[in-house]
Amino acid sequence: MKKVVSILLLAVFMMVAVVGCANTKSDEGQSAEGDIKIHVGITEPITGAQASLGQAEYDGFQMAVEMINEKGGVMGKYPITYDFADSQSDPAVGASEAERLITTKNVPVIMGSYSSAIAAAISEVCERNKVVLWEMSGAADSLLVKGYKWSFRSEANASAWGSESVEFLMGNDAQIQEKLGKSAKDLRVAIVHEDGPYGTAVADGNEATAKKYGMNIVLKEAYSAKAVDLSNIIMKIKAAQPDVLLLTSYVNDGIMFNRQAKELNFTVPILITHSGGHSVQAFVDGVGKDADYMLTVDPVPCNPNPDGFSDEYKAIFEEFVKRWTDKFGVPPYHHVEYRQFAQTMLFFNEIVPVAIEKHGAFTAEAVADAIRSVDIPAENSLMGHGAKFSTPEEPWTDPWLGNQHTGQNFKARAFINQYFDGTLVTVWPENLAKKEAVLFLPESHPLAAK
Repeated sequence: MKKVVSILLLAVFMMVAVVGCANTKSDEGQSAEGDIKIHVGITEPITGAQASLGQAEYDGFQMAVEMINEKGGVMGKYPITYDFADSQSDPAVGASEAERLITTKNVPVIMGSYSSAIAAAISEVCERNKVVLWEMSGAADSLLVKGYKWSFRSEANASAWGSESVEFLMGNDAQIQEKLGKSAKDLRVAIVHEDGPYGTAVADGNEATAKKYGMNIVLKEAYSAKAVDLSNIIMKIKAAQPDVLLLTSYVNDGIMFNRQAKELNFTVPILITHSGGHSVQAFVDGVGKDADYMLTVDPVPCNPNPDGFSDEYKAIFEEFVKRWTDKFGVPPYHHVEYRQFAQTMLFFNEIVPVAIEKHGAFTAEAVADAIRSVDIPAENSLMGHGAKFSTPEEPWTDPWLGNQHTGQNFKARAFINQYFDGTLVTVWPENLAKKEAVLFLPESHPLAAK
């Protein structure tokens, strides 16, 4: 009898041991007790040349996490924690800090990172370590053309921004004919851009789409964003006599261009900028009233008509505007803070629940699989567009430059925003527009063709 009891006790002990082992995950995303832990790394440049923009993005991320955690966390029951790393506006520092987050903090996901150059450096680290990069701001086309399996971007790539400004011109053909006596396809187009991977991709999108419509490109010129004098570039634009200037700059060079353009009496009927340094509060602070009526192409609809969102996301957007305005004294109507908030919400509200439901854990593998499997409708994203991602097996070929992108949201698009009284407002497309676009600079603007 004692022998039988001993055998039974041994069997029970072994069963308990097996169950215990089965419940113990090697993955950091699940504890030994089966409690799912949502922990990520976030990198932004909060010191160095890009500090003001990186800080705004980090603030947007933090506010999204705060709002989600106040409701219990992801799915109402999994609070979000994170470790932050300052990339110091330096790709090499960004890469080393990403490595640190992965090896010492065991993060399965890294989010960030403002600069395309920093994003490229971090993507290599994530690929080597098989950790997800949820890139929320590095827009250069070159980021996702290497076939990497662990990098994803939910906003439109930069060449799409360049294409959007030209499509916007074509969509206003009747107004152009009335004002200038020529069709949109006959416009004299000048393309000027900072020479980094972001500005170059935007300009290439400008050029490819303008050529598609047979437009007359009278100038395509690059310059360094670190330049201390842009007068030579401005004189070249003046000599080309364009009907429209498509300009891609960062903050300091954007402010300098505006100042020197006025000093050199440069004027143009239509001016369209492309996010970067024009769609930020620092640019408005630097140029004052000159910002009014400037058009910007952005990866998000800044200050949109919220009726384009579902009821849930309309409420989230309105709460975000209230909180941000109360905290910082200005509304969150620029691309840096808004897109980071929107994409953080998209990740934790729409992606992570799929990973948990399918895999029962928050791991790099689970998150990557969830990203590849989702098909999110536009009304469920504050980005203003839907989300479906290309895969290594089915890369997406962009229609502007013909590059193949792995991990790109191919439902993403760009938007046209415009300044009115120092505030950006969405003017294109119609479903998210809050005001009608003013295509031609009014005569009161110092850069307007008289």
